[in-house]
Amino acid sequence: MVAAAAATVVGGAGLAEAATSHTPATTLTARSGARDVGSPSEVDSSAPVIAPDGTRINGLTAMPFGGHATRVGGTTREGRAFSTQSAIEVDINASGARLRASVPRGTVVGLAYPWQTAWGGCQIPGADGYVWGWLSVQTSVGWRSGWMRGDLWSITQHTYPGGGGDPTSLPWC
Repeated sequence: MVAAAAATVVGGAGLAEAATSHTPATTLTARSGARDVGSPSEVDSSAPVIAPDGTRINGLTAMPFGGHATRVGGTTREGRAFSTQSAIEVDINASGARLRASVPRGTVVGLAYPWQTAWGGCQIPGADGYVWGWLSVQTSVGWRSGWMRGDLWSITQHTYPGGGGDPTSLPWC
């Protein structure tokens, strides 16, 4: 499993082909019932990913999202300032969930697994009818960020005292 972790999320290009609106996508194309999962042999560790704020992120980083903003602009829609600390913990729901450079068919820059720590920054509607999340996944050798289809992750619901205010979705980018 350790070898799989090292090979899973190493080394895309942004918001290409994402729906232009920052509201939930209407069905622009028929959704495929196939899960967007893959194998380590398809990962291109040299492909750059373009973050929602336009920052180019190459390869692994020492902190989630490469230390860059998780959303475009300086404030959230509610007018609050944001930072990488405003990310929301997410659970990966499929083994080999593809982390892509762009939405919806970008280069596979990594794979994620249910036991990995992952953070979600924001989400966008894709031209494929799915919502896509801007995620950062922890590997044994660093963090890898990219876009993952919304049916492959979910918001972590904390059960500790005071955890009742957990978010139900990521904010829109």
